[in-house]
Amino acid sequence: MGDYFNTVDAQAKLRHDFDGLYELPSDQPALLSDIAATEATVNSYVGKRYAVPVTAADAVVFLKDICTCLFARKAYFRGPGSEIPEKVEKDSEMCIKQLVGISKGEITLGGAVAIPERPNGGADAIIVDGNAPEFKRDQMGGF
Repeated sequence: MGDYFNTVDAQAKLRHDFDGLYELPSDQPALLSDIAATEATVNSYVGKRYAVPVTAADAVVFLKDICTCLFARKAYFRGPGSEIPEKVEKDSEMCIKQLVGISKGEITLGGAVAIPERPNGGADAIIVDGNAPEFKRDQMGGF
């Protein structure tokens, strides 16, 4: 947790609304959980193309902005009432579109370590070394 943003960034994003959404220290576990969940969401998209957590400075700045936007939506959703500010909702929708673009390769993270593309059809083959099989096809009669 804290690869892209932290509690200070969360407070800066929510500004005067922070104290109404998180009552510290009692809500500290919830705050940390929301930060971790937000970063996990970002990594789930980014991890399709890049090694996560991303450490390239320019990419981290970009991902920090995405994280704080998504975090704000999560924080307002947690808060009292049923309204998420329209600005926050639109901002989070834009961030999800950017994450989809990253996962599809339409948006690149400069300096980030890209993972090699896998061919269609799944993961790499796994070779398991172990004991010889107990039964072979010619021994399976009657089963």
